[in-house]
Amino acid sequence: MASPTSQPYNYSIHAIPAAFMFSIVPHGYYLVRLMAATNNQISTAMPRTNLDTWKGKLSSGLWNHLARARGAHLNSLEVFPLFAASMIAGNVAQLPAKDMNSMALSFFAARALYIAAYITITNNTLAYARTGVYAWSISIPILGLWKAGQLLAQNQAPVRG
Repeated sequence: MASPTSQPYNYSIHAIPAAFMFSIVPHGYYLVRLMAATNNQISTAMPRTNLDTWKGKLSSGLWNHLARARGAHLNSLEVFPLFAASMIAGNVAQLPAKDMNSMALSFFAARALYIAAYITITNNTLAYARTGVYAWSISIPILGLWKAGQLLAQNQAPVRG
């Protein structure tokens, strides 16, 4: 058992590959739903054209749902480098493990909520809530980068001219 004064285990580096794998979840959902809807008549040679190929052949509701799932996947991949940079910078700056773990867990919670909102919200007005969750999710790694930068700047030796 760890003593009360010991630092918690730092899971932040482990969170990087976990975040990448988590970004693939909406793609897996999209792919399984598309395969089921098309009796597996999808192209493995040109997989990025599958959704466009089925536009007009699937119901508009299903096609839009699949497009949102694909969008959630792409958005997750776009946010991933920011998260990874934040975790690496936080470790380089030696931010406390508790803070790093909290940032990683908060990011996962925000992204899970964002992905669910992205895939399920069909109302344009309610979509603003999704935008709010997106802002929350990217603010976490931005704050982590900011804290790491501040700590690194404070610990930097003064430059002599």
